[in-house]
Formats: sequence, structure tokens, C-alpha cells
Amino acid sequence: MRLISDPQLATDGVLFAIDSEGRDLTDPYAPAELSGWSWRHLAQTSDEAREWVLSKSGIPIGEAKAMVAEHARPRCVQSDQGLLFIGRGVNLDPASVPEDVKSIRVWIDQGGIVTVVKRRMRSAETIAQRFGSSGAPGSPAEVLVQLFAQMIQFIAPVVQDLGDHLDDIQDTVIDDSTPLPEISDLSPLRLRAVSLHRYLAPMYDAAITLCNAPQLTSSKALKAEANLIKDQLGRIVEELAAIDSRASVTRDEIISQRSDQLNQRVYVLTVLAGVCLPLSVLTGMLGMNVGGIPLGETEWGFWLTTIGMLTLMAITLGVLRLIKWI
Repeated sequence: MRLISDPQLATDGVLFAIDSEGRDLTDPYAPAELSGWSWRHLAQTSDEAREWVLSKSGIPIGEAKAMVAEHARPRCVQSDQGLLFIGRGVNLDPASVPEDVKSIRVWIDQGGIVTVVKRRMRSAETIAQRFGSSGAPGSPAEVLVQLFAQMIQFIAPVVQDLGDHLDDIQDTVIDDSTPLPEISDLSPLRLRAVSLHRYLAPMYDAAITLCNAPQLTSSKALKAEANLIKDQLGRIVEELAAIDSRASVTRDEIISQRSDQLNQRVYVLTVLAGVCLPLSVLTGMLGMNVGGIPLGETEWGFWLTTIGMLTLMAITLGVLRLIKWI
């Protein structure tokens, strides 16, 4: 099977084009003369592929424009001619971050399945390599369900890592023996969760429509599998929303604890200032360079003054205790 991974290297815009047995199509852009069905996996960046989708593929013009649009929101649209599904998957390329999601546009009809991607989609390659073996999909709808399952399979660990990271931060906040984490530690985590939720929430709505599509309802097993994947996606969307809420609560708790620490320190300084204020007045008066300073000529003057200042400090602390300031 001829397979090109990088869409930028597909000079004719075809990443692979195979029939239901896994054989390469002689002319990917020619009308299929098959008793079965075919799968064309195309590069969105190719002018030739875009032209074929828009004017020669037989895909309705509205759905065809969505297939090659620069930006497309996840959705599922059923029409008389076929089914359009637009999904998002996490980006696992080494030079990228998972929340830099990748889009795949899928069209299925009686003649087969057409998928369009802008960047490499490992899910499609994995499924295509099953063709011709015992694990090969039996219909275009089954290809779509397997694509959907692969995308969710890659998304789940990413969301789990976000939740585990947040758990570690929350444990640090609860544990008094460890320093409080910085609020800045939460910001990247929340941004990643919000970014993923932005795309996966509408994809869950698309999954609901997909599960009720005629292409799936004709097979109980296929519909059951699609519903199972939809429920898994629903839990992921709920987890992302929970991560954002938990991160917000954790941020408030960090701010509250830091505020309490600051208030405690200010309180201690205030008490010390209150205790030292009478002493400062006394030492200021005794330090004046004028005649008549008490005990100035007495040998025990320093010690008597020290004892008097300590007594005054004890009286001040007693008064603060009595009025319940300390």
C-alpha cells in the first residue's frame, strides 16, 4: 500500500487511496469502478485535492466546502447523499503540544469514505494498515467509528495527565509541611484544559448525531460501539470541565492561605510594635541631652531602667491579653 505520512510531501494531494481489500487505486481521482468501496485520504494543503473535493468528488457543495475549509468546528451533518463528520484529535508530534489539536474531515457515502487532513493523522494510518487483514473495517461507517475510537484513545491519557498534575498541586496545598505552590503553576494547566474543552465539547455533540446516523443504526454492534465511545468522550469533556473548576478552587485556596500567612505576619509585627511603643517613648525621653535625667549619676541606673522597661513590657502584654488582642 502506498502511504505518505506528511501531507506536505504528497505532491498530488493523495496520502493513500485504497479499495476495501487494501489495494491501491490506479487513479485516486477517477470515479471508482469497484464492486465494493474505497477510502481516499487527502491532504488539505494540496490544490489538486481541494479541486477534486469541491467539483469532482460528488460531495454536496456545502459539505465539500467544509471538508477543505481552513478552520472547521467539530460537527456531524446527515444528508440524503451521505454523512459529514468533522473531528479533532490531540497532536502527539514531538515538536508540538497535545492541545494543539488536529482536524480530520470525513465524508462517507455508498461509494466509500473520503478523509481530508492538514497535518499527519496517525489514527488514519493505523486503520489503513489493517486493510487486507482480519481486523479490517467492513464498511465506510466502520472506518469512521474506528477513527473516532482512535482519536479518543489518544485524547484520554492527555486528559488523565492533566488531572494527575492537578492532584499533585492540590496535595501540596493541603499538606502543611510543604511550601505552597505558585499560582503560575496552575495557569498552563487551566489553559490546556480550556483549550481541549473548547474543541471536545462540540465533538461530543457531533458524536450524539453520529450515533443516530442511518449508516450506524443498520448495525447494532457498530452503533453500540459508537455509543460506548461517545460516552467515553462525554466523561472526558466532564473531566476537562471539572479540571478547570478544581484549578479555580485550588487557586482561590492558594490565595487564601497566602493571605492568611500575610495577615499572621502583619499581626505579629503589629503586636511587637504595640509592645515596643511605650519603650520607645521611655528610651527617647531618657536619651535627651538635658539636665535632670533620673538615675543619670547612679551606679545602678542602667539596671534599674532595664528592669523598669521589662516591667512595662509585661504590663503592656498583660493589657493586650486582657482586651483579647493576643
